Amino acid sequence: MSNSQTGTPVECKHFKTLLLDGGILLAGFDYSGKPVNVLNAESMAEWQKIVGYAEQAPDVNGVVLVSVKEGNFCAGADLEQMHEAQKQCSFQEMEQLVITAHTLLDKMERSPKPFVAAVEGACLGGGLELALACHARIASTHPKTCFGLPEVKLGILPGFGGTQRLPRLIGLPAALDMITTGKTLFPRQALRIGLLEGMVTSIPSSVRVLDTIQKETFVQTAIAQARALCSAPVRRPPLSASVRFLGSPVIRSLVCRYARQQVIKRVRHFYPAPLCAIDAVRRGMGRSVLEGSLTVEKPHLMDLMASPVSSHLVGLFLAGEKVKRSVASVPAAATRIGVLGAGLMGSQIAGQLTEKGYEVVLRDVSSDILAKAIGRIHKAQTTQVRKKIILPSDLLYRMMRVTPTTRIKDVNLASLVIEAVSEKLDVKRAVLAEFESEAHPDAIFATNTSSYTLADIAVKAVHPERCVGLHFFNPVAKMQLVEVVRAPFTSDKALAQACGLAKRLGKFPLVVNDGPGFLVNRILSRYLVEAVIMVSEGISFQRIDTVAKNFGMAVDSGHPMGPLELLDLIGLPVALHVLTSLAVLGSRIESRDALLRNFLPEKEPPITFWKLEKENPQALDAVANYRRANPSDATPISDEILHQRLFFPMVDEAVRCLHDKIVEYPWQVDFALTYGTGFPAFRGGLLTWARQTMAQGQIAQELESLAGKYGKRFEPCQGLSQGGW
Repeated sequence: MSNSQTGTPVECKHFKTLLLDGGILLAGFDYSGKPVNVLNAESMAEWQKIVGYAEQAPDVNGVVLVSVKEGNFCAGADLEQMHEAQKQCSFQEMEQLVITAHTLLDKMERSPKPFVAAVEGACLGGGLELALACHARIASTHPKTCFGLPEVKLGILPGFGGTQRLPRLIGLPAALDMITTGKTLFPRQALRIGLLEGMVTSIPSSVRVLDTIQKETFVQTAIAQARALCSAPVRRPPLSASVRFLGSPVIRSLVCRYARQQVIKRVRHFYPAPLCAIDAVRRGMGRSVLEGSLTVEKPHLMDLMASPVSSHLVGLFLAGEKVKRSVASVPAAATRIGVLGAGLMGSQIAGQLTEKGYEVVLRDVSSDILAKAIGRIHKAQTTQVRKKIILPSDLLYRMMRVTPTTRIKDVNLASLVIEAVSEKLDVKRAVLAEFESEAHPDAIFATNTSSYTLADIAVKAVHPERCVGLHFFNPVAKMQLVEVVRAPFTSDKALAQACGLAKRLGKFPLVVNDGPGFLVNRILSRYLVEAVIMVSEGISFQRIDTVAKNFGMAVDSGHPMGPLELLDLIGLPVALHVLTSLAVLGSRIESRDALLRNFLPEKEPPITFWKLEKENPQALDAVANYRRANPSDATPISDEILHQRLFFPMVDEAVRCLHDKIVEYPWQVDFALTYGTGFPAFRGGLLTWARQTMAQGQIAQELESLAGKYGKRFEPCQGLSQGGW
């Protein structure tokens, strides 16, 4: 049937409308002035106008909602508006928006005229709640299509009826899992759990206007779905008997109690939002959707929105958006990237590149190392097949895009190579020299070094202007931060291409100036070194890590972790190498090499501090041997002093980094430490925490006191007591 245009019935700023044959109103969401579609008072008022028109117009039989923006259906509520309300402590407008959303979505849900969401791109938060109020949802397999209710990651809960509609649609256990974790689902996963009525492979239109978008296969499918629903109401397959049983009134309380236990196990009591969400689901299930939304969900939402935890989390989210916006939009230099070094980091980076469609030339001098790298990449992709994220055919195509080689000349067609060889300066310099002898004249050399400066590596480079740092964090797939390192000689082109690549990999490309440890490792080293020093004084592993975990370190990963556990994860050989390279910072990095070398027996695996979640007896013996050879007159300390010794030096080093212009702004430090070290997000970042919990000059005074007792490493920098950070 033809879908010819019969009129543009509603004029709006943020929506385009087109009335098709058969009375289907095609509404295209295209928020003006923003790269993504958001729901705020302005866009919600326009959608209300469209819904009202569709309800009243006799020539409209149904509505299909699409996005005009490629790769984004709707990102949810306008977080800039919400954060401004948090800073002003004025929430009247936000509360009115929530009330409007509840009544409007209820009106859609109850409408005798079908609403169908044609989802291509990210459908998150309020965007998913908008889609949930539709009578059907059809998704395309566009690589950016995904579904999620990530509100708990912002310190709030789904506030447009998500806690009420989702359990009714997909069942209580699956809904609680989505809501309390904020996890993202891809189309095949969403289809499997009943979130979608259909999934269609579709090629997005290059011309983003409704006349062309309506011709896309998945939009045609949504239009056909709407026409079908005009004559017969949607008949969803019933939930399975087991899912219905788990949602029954008596069992529901047990399921919610179990969900609470899982949340507390994962994030303790640091984050109230997931627990409030569980309560909203539990109490709302016995009410109508509208009543549960207004009387249970909304009060929780407004309380959470006014909390400092939410303000901190929203601020960090917006900082991430600022990091991405600060990257100039540059066209991809090429689809072929070289990776030099096929060890743990090199193979992970290569895997990320092939996932994003790049052809990867993975080079190593050892064919055995290459074989192991290909095995690791295949294993990671197989996991995605098992989780229904990709098809087996996607795995095949991804693996075909990775070309292993032992010859450096095979990377000569790559316009950018990432160096990830072993952390040995002479090796890195040799690899750079090899690269320059074979590479295209304009090719960019990006080092993934974690312990050497870019200037050290490029000291003999023929073309240092094309050298840049791309410091990924381990594990690469999970860690969103990438430090893009700029030396004085790095060209703007090299910097822009490196930032653009990191952004296309879905990372936050934070530009930092060259210097020992860059930003994250330099600050983190103070924390790790002090933990090792306390071990040498005889303080128990358990106590050191417990103080850090009680502060919230690494809680956002779902696995709270202290500094000694972190050293085990990093690996002592790597950590020792990084700490040794940072000795140039002077007395602040006080060596305990003799202790750590007791943990590195020859021809044996390194000894870890922890083994099977208990203090490792071998590590305890190593510490005892060290203490016998190096007696200490250290006296017992309180947990408060232990806490100060771990965290105050980090603040001092962060302020020194600002003074040294490693980065320019305090918010960049907060963002980097949260996403790069596991500093607890609910505290707003390292410097925000220090500013908000202590008077100006207090940390400097405490550090001076510690310096008097423990030595020069605690002496505060001059800028610490002056503020401005």
